[in-house]
Amino acid sequence: MLRAALALLSTLQIGARIKQSVERSLRQAAVVAVAVVLLIAAVVFGLIAAYQALVSIYQFDAVEAAAIMAGALLLIGLIVLAIVPSMGRPPKEAPAPTRLASTADPAAMIDQGVGKAMQQVGPVPLLVAAFLAGIFAGRR
Repeated sequence: MLRAALALLSTLQIGARIKQSVERSLRQAAVVAVAVVLLIAAVVFGLIAAYQALVSIYQFDAVEAAAIMAGALLLIGLIVLAIVPSMGRPPKEAPAPTRLASTADPAAMIDQGVGKAMQQVGPVPLLVAAFLAGIFAGRR
């Protein structure tokens, strides 16, 4: 009996949490929708202002101003279409260097060797060994 009551209580709590989560998501979606409408209104107002500036300030004909605006929007759209595919996929990981590939770069070989030595021996003994090697090399 107690187990059934606790299971029911747990189910009700999970249902309440799901309900709160859905309500919160709906509020966020409403705020985002209002923001999108305001952004679209701002873009439309900016386009109209740019068109009027081309016609009145720069003395373009109505057809020329419309063509300039269409060309600018086409260019922006093409740039967005070129950028969008690269945003969706994860960055490519470089393949692990092979032993034959790493022999071409001596600095990479040294770095790889020091990294392996640090993993095997530890940084403090490696630092002591480098310090002693420097002292002995300086005496000669």
